[in-house]
Amino acid sequence: MRAIFPPFRHITLQRKLLTLVIPLLIVTVGITGLYSYYIASGEVVDKLRQSQMNMAIKTKDQLDYFAKSTLSFANYLFLNPTVQGMLMNGDTPQQRDQVYKNLLPLMVTNETIQSLILYPTSSEENSGAPFAITQTGIASAISLDGFAKTRYYERLAKSPSGQIWDMFYPSDYILPGDYHHKIVLIKPYKNFYNYARTGLLIIGMDSDKLSKTLYHDNEDAAQFIMNDQGIVLAATDMKWIGKPVTVLPMFDETDTETIHPGRGLAMLKSNEQYIVSDSVSDITGWHTVVIQDRSKLVLELKHIGSVTFSIMAVVTLVTIALSWVIARIVTNPMKKLMLSMKALQTGDFTQRVHFNGNDEIGRLGHLYNTMVGRIKTLIDDVYASRLKEKEAELKALQSQINPHFLYNTLNMINWTAMQKGDNEISEMVVSLSQVFRLSLNSGNDFVELEHEMELVRNYLFLQKKRFTTRFNFEIDMEPSIQHFRMPKLLLQPLVENAIIHAIEPSGGNGHIHVRAYTEDTHIVLEVADNGPGMPAAQVQRLNRAPEQEPMKALQMNAPHSGMALSNIKERLALFYEQAEFEIVSREGLGTRVQLRIKQRGDGHGAKNDRSGG
Repeated sequence: MRAIFPPFRHITLQRKLLTLVIPLLIVTVGITGLYSYYIASGEVVDKLRQSQMNMAIKTKDQLDYFAKSTLSFANYLFLNPTVQGMLMNGDTPQQRDQVYKNLLPLMVTNETIQSLILYPTSSEENSGAPFAITQTGIASAISLDGFAKTRYYERLAKSPSGQIWDMFYPSDYILPGDYHHKIVLIKPYKNFYNYARTGLLIIGMDSDKLSKTLYHDNEDAAQFIMNDQGIVLAATDMKWIGKPVTVLPMFDETDTETIHPGRGLAMLKSNEQYIVSDSVSDITGWHTVVIQDRSKLVLELKHIGSVTFSIMAVVTLVTIALSWVIARIVTNPMKKLMLSMKALQTGDFTQRVHFNGNDEIGRLGHLYNTMVGRIKTLIDDVYASRLKEKEAELKALQSQINPHFLYNTLNMINWTAMQKGDNEISEMVVSLSQVFRLSLNSGNDFVELEHEMELVRNYLFLQKKRFTTRFNFEIDMEPSIQHFRMPKLLLQPLVENAIIHAIEPSGGNGHIHVRAYTEDTHIVLEVADNGPGMPAAQVQRLNRAPEQEPMKALQMNAPHSGMALSNIKERLALFYEQAEFEIVSREGLGTRVQLRIKQRGDGHGAKNDRSGG
């Protein structure tokens, strides 16, 4: 827009609206007229399509009726004692004659059944001669061995439902001498008592007779039934029966060789020249299709075009006048708002605008007034916050007097002890001073690992003086990780827990081992003792994530220990993306607590190390 129409950016909003809206409205009117034409033609087509769909559904329902009749006849044969006797007691001429006399009256009176083939067989290898009859009498049929070599037998073997619907061609010679295409149901015949397969049943209906039954009304539309392979099974024009749908007159002659018949229906539906409706049978899965030529239906709609041009001329004049009025309604409040915003830029926070009405422009003015009031409130809040921040910094400087006073006092006690030659008291005072110094860490949240280990060493030294010979300790740290930065006071609470729960209850021979080492990409901090250990249930509670810990579970043997462990876990989750906390303990064998921290590329690992060191 900037490169193509640079002057357009500098004209007023009112002129922009007129420049854009008027052509848009003119184009809209023209498109509306054309769209009206297509809507009208579409309605005609939709009504025709609905009529076609009703025809397709009606044909599908009739097809389903014939299919259900065929299935009912198959079930009758299954329950017929004469047929069961022929298959179970021996396939003799007497049995066949009895079956023939029993079934022929049913076939003569039945509209849907024109042929019946029953292959008696006790196994796949041992088959009898086929029993075949038509409405005219006994017929001959291909042997079971011959039928087993056809594609129909292969389809039946692969059918998940155990039966198939298909069409026999005269060239298949299934019924020699019968030159009709036959729509057939093929399914196994089973023993009534144990449902063992004892034969193969084929029930057929002539496609031409089905076509005459379904399409006896004279309709302008072309209708046919096709299977999922695109083969026509019945049609208004019986010359189409047995042919691929792609050879029908609706297709070009070249389409016969280039299009697979299974895609023929989809190609017909995508052809704008025809209106195609189809319905699928729930029983056979076949499509009943109705086709009509679209061009013959919309000839009467051409006069809409001339009416459209007349309407466009009238609407264009009206839209020009309305566009100018609408532009004024929109731009006048915007000008008022712009003047108020210019005054606001100079620092006048008393600015307000007042628009009549509760439409979008009125709400915009209300939101603008609210925004100005909030900006003034935020400025006042920021000013007050800055004052409080300065006051807090002053108090923080004053609070630093107390740690210096404590260090100086401890140094004075240490100097006095050294003057009197009491080296043990001097060592204890120095260790205590180091504990305070390292724990305070000049107000920083992070320390290096060697400083944390030094704090632990001084704390254990003081506890060793307290318990004399009741325990000993050792501290190991890999030199490569001594500068690893970590939140302070992660290890000291664990060592304190070991003193409280492992050393104090024991009578002697206590041992505490503090280790810091690397394992793969992790730094492992470990505190182990040989105390009395803990029950498994208590270890499980203490190993839970912080958000899973109920408050009453934050207790070990002392009120503060569980809270300390919870604090450590919460800080690990806060400062590290990948950190693990684990307690391993067995009653009578001791306890080991491990902190596993994944190192970052810089060797620290913490997400928010703000100590600056």
